[in-house]
Amino acid sequence: MHFLKLLNTVYYLLILNNLNNLCCHGNHTIKQFQTICYNRIMALLTFHSTPLVQEYQSTWISRASFFACLCFLVCAFAPFLVAYSSHGFWVKHHVHREKPYVSFKYQALLLARSPTSEITWSTFDEYNLLNSQYLHFPSITVSERDENDDGFMDGLDLKLEFESNETINFINMILIFSYRLKDISTINMESLGVIQYDSGIPLTGLHFVGDLQWVQKRMVEFRQTDNRYNQTIVRQFEISDLLRAYNARDCMQLKYYIVVRLKLLFFHTDGTELLNGHYLPIHGPSDGLVRIHTYIRYTEAMLEYAPGLWNVLKWAWIQYASVLLVFVYAMGVIKNVVFSQQMVPTWNEKRIKTVADDSRH
Repeated sequence: MHFLKLLNTVYYLLILNNLNNLCCHGNHTIKQFQTICYNRIMALLTFHSTPLVQEYQSTWISRASFFACLCFLVCAFAPFLVAYSSHGFWVKHHVHREKPYVSFKYQALLLARSPTSEITWSTFDEYNLLNSQYLHFPSITVSERDENDDGFMDGLDLKLEFESNETINFINMILIFSYRLKDISTINMESLGVIQYDSGIPLTGLHFVGDLQWVQKRMVEFRQTDNRYNQTIVRQFEISDLLRAYNARDCMQLKYYIVVRLKLLFFHTDGTELLNGHYLPIHGPSDGLVRIHTYIRYTEAMLEYAPGLWNVLKWAWIQYASVLLVFVYAMGVIKNVVFSQQMVPTWNEKRIKTVADDSRH
């Protein structure tokens, strides 16, 4: 508004400048117009303003002092009680999505069963030595993909084939990965991916697609470092014992895919999920080879964690301040009514001063 008034003044100045030569000819009408323009130019403009404050004074021990303290206490503590009673004031846990660092460790264990015998193989020499009578060395092709070039591997493509003249009805394969999270807490661990298939029809191959999913049984602490499970998983070669020990962890990446007959061969606890498994069994005449083709996608981890102190205070302050503004405005209106109507006795000298004057004192 002040800027528009200033432009209007400049406009009249330009008009006066153009009319100076005409005034020299003594034109009475032009002189009157010049006078009007001059009055417009000399009009008072408001370039700054401050509010006026009226003081209501009293002693320390008085009803006015008691009322002012009561208003202050209500403004300070009532917003806290309102925000706290609405639940969620103190944040006890957060959920964070994070893309993990996952890499296949080129360690695996294969177990295939027929009605009369077993076929097995692993990357562990001790296991192969213990099961040498059932050992069949497969042909394996492994590749990990970074599909969006973000520096994180997005999945594992594994092809495995082994010779067998037996009728294969059951396939169990364990893959071992290195898994790392670092945004909220630094967690390094060795994890498992388990693929199981049981069929009453003889198999000549199996195609499988699934997700390597983060499974968590308790909240982690904010900014902690956890390397408890960053050690070899395969300490015993009894598969049921291995999976039982792995399930005892607080967090894991373990997927079960039990299909066709939907028989749970080992166990199922609250820490595991049966999600996103797609399979395609291959039946028919065999050429002496059993082929397994699997693609495992590395999904984002949904990490539940207990937030730190400053994170808790930040969210609590946002809730407190939003309610505080309402109480400050309401208490201001109430105090204006009480003091202006002299509901509590005060000394009022009718002395008006500006905020700018008050700041000097």
